[in-house]
Amino acid sequence: MQRIRIVILLLALSAAPLMALAQKTYSTKEIEAALTALDSAIAHKSTYQAQRRLHADSLEKVVNTCSQDVYIEKCKELYWALCDIDGNKSLKTLERIEATDAYTKDVNLQAWVMLNKSQIFGTMGLYHKANAITNEMDPSPLTKEERLHYYRTCLGNYQKIEEYTQNLHTEDSADSKIQACIDSIFLLHPEGFSKNITLATREMSKKHLSKALYVATRYLNKADGNNYLYLHTTLASIYEMLQDSTNNIYYLAVTATEDIKNGTTDYQALPYLVQLLHEQGDISHAYKYLICTMEDANIYPSRSLALEISRNFPVINNEYNLYQEKLEKSDKIQKDSLTITFALLGVSLCAVFYLGWRHNNTVEEKRRADELQKALEQANIADRIKNVFIQNMRHEIRTPLNAIMGFAQLMSNDLTEEERNLYNGYILESNNQLLSTLDDIIDVSNMEVGTFNFQFEHADVDQLCQSQEEAIRELIPDGVCYSYQPLQEGLCLHTDRKRVSQVLFNLLSNACKNTTSGSITLSVAHYIANNSVQFIVTDTGVGVPADKAKKIFEHFEKLDHYSPGLGLGLYVCNLIAQALGGEIYLDTGYTQGARFVFTVPNQPAETEAGDSDSENNIPS
Repeated sequence: MQRIRIVILLLALSAAPLMALAQKTYSTKEIEAALTALDSAIAHKSTYQAQRRLHADSLEKVVNTCSQDVYIEKCKELYWALCDIDGNKSLKTLERIEATDAYTKDVNLQAWVMLNKSQIFGTMGLYHKANAITNEMDPSPLTKEERLHYYRTCLGNYQKIEEYTQNLHTEDSADSKIQACIDSIFLLHPEGFSKNITLATREMSKKHLSKALYVATRYLNKADGNNYLYLHTTLASIYEMLQDSTNNIYYLAVTATEDIKNGTTDYQALPYLVQLLHEQGDISHAYKYLICTMEDANIYPSRSLALEISRNFPVINNEYNLYQEKLEKSDKIQKDSLTITFALLGVSLCAVFYLGWRHNNTVEEKRRADELQKALEQANIADRIKNVFIQNMRHEIRTPLNAIMGFAQLMSNDLTEEERNLYNGYILESNNQLLSTLDDIIDVSNMEVGTFNFQFEHADVDQLCQSQEEAIRELIPDGVCYSYQPLQEGLCLHTDRKRVSQVLFNLLSNACKNTTSGSITLSVAHYIANNSVQFIVTDTGVGVPADKAKKIFEHFEKLDHYSPGLGLGLYVCNLIAQALGGEIYLDTGYTQGARFVFTVPNQPAETEAGDSDSENNIPS
């Protein structure tokens, strides 16, 4: 009996340090240090990604010049360098292997290629295609190492499908398949770190959280490389299930830092960290990390982040703007409060008797002075607008008229059919330019006097946005990629389809004028806060200075005075947005070009039954 008591005591003493480690709670200072390290990694993100691509390029040169006896091995090295930064090049590398004689003879090599194809398709978001490849394979002939690879690939596909179906709120579930893959991996793993972490994952999937936490922390100080990432991701998942936000933030920050340092855009932790920090009220960090994910959301292999971003961007962006305004107001109040207080006291003591004597005269003089000042300001503004209008009109009308008259005179000459068609095209282009100028002037005039007509109807947002690609196709410069990438699909809006299309066309045509390389993107999202739809036009062009963010929406304002147009496009867009009850603004937080956000409220269709075919006059 005495010996049994001693053995029990020794076991308790040896388990105590591990249990203390498993229940460690990170302090605020440690979490701040982890977030600071993440901020530093984000600041150098482009450097890490460039280093990763440089390494892949060097391996590409090796593959192109190596001998046949090492060709397969070098192709595999190239694949591992590309598999989490460039999906298309990864597939081409696998196709290189498939083109060799060794591939047709080696069954194990064929299995390796098929498994990695499944992994790439899963990363691209083609989960069912990836799953179809693994379902067609029989793992029994494979070696133990290849079967581990097979079950890891199946597990990744099933987890992606499970996450995707949960986001869509479907009843399909891959829980049983996930559990079967985890069990198979656990049985195949040799003893050591990887088997221990698989055991933690297995216990976590069975909701044995205390045991999972204990198992995961046994090798916490011995992890490195991929094991380090996998361990911290597992710990973050366990603390999320335990609803321990403090430890969850710490491990998510550590994992996100290592992800960025690896040069990949496959952010496993960053979107969840954004959501958690937003829930904790840390809007500044949440916005910064959300922008980091948005910058790479359309780049392989981070396309699966689009759904997370579509849910978070409108809300966090709005709250961040409010947060910044609050900080600016608070700073201004703190700086001015003391000065204003003493100034008011001094002025009050000096002027109290004088103001009493001159009260009546001062009031009357001030009223007259204000009236004269307002009249003078209005006259100056009207005179400036008149001069700018006349100067712009003289140029914008005379230029196309001169072109029409000149080419019309040339048409009377003896011309070939090709020359005649060319001159007809020039005349038509000048005519369209003249009509566009006159239409802008008429629209501004009607809106400013309150006679602008709106006709509300139900509009399919996807169809409305897709029609814009046809409208601006000829305006897109060579070397610029245009894409419509809805953050949410299937949205429907009750509004004036024609006027919303007019605003989108103006924004996209401006993007085409100011973008010579890179991309132009149109995306939409549902802003739940006020039941509205946000249209977001993003380009990689010259951008707009922050101090011009509001001025560009005034009439006759142009950043480039040598470019064609009256400078009324954004002014018309602003008038239409206000008349529809929405808003349009330039996102000054985006610095890679220009991003315009156009918010349109979903108008109630109360009058639709009574006068659905009539036009509604809405004053500006």
